[in-house]
Amino acid sequence: MEELIQKFIEMFSAQQKRIVRETMIEVLKDEKRIKSYPERVSVKQASEITGYSKNSLYQMHSQGRVPGAHKVGSKLMFDTATLREWAEKGGAK
Repeated sequence: MEELIQKFIEMFSAQQKRIVRETMIEVLKDEKRIKSYPERVSVKQASEITGYSKNSLYQMHSQGRVPGAHKVGSKLMFDTATLREWAEKGGAK
């Protein structure tokens, strides 16, 4: 019986560690999304804010699905406030 209890405790500890690790990963992702950015951001920074890959953002921009995106010369830039608002309303992963 004691062995069974010990196994259960070990299994529970492993599950707790996994949950804590997954939670910490999510917190770190959220911190990246809310860190301070300039008024306009690059595709790389937009990717950090939204969780989408740069390629996905380029593709969504070409389909007109990302608000606040505009070209500056040859670079695609995003209005940070508009991007955050879109992300908060479910536009981000």
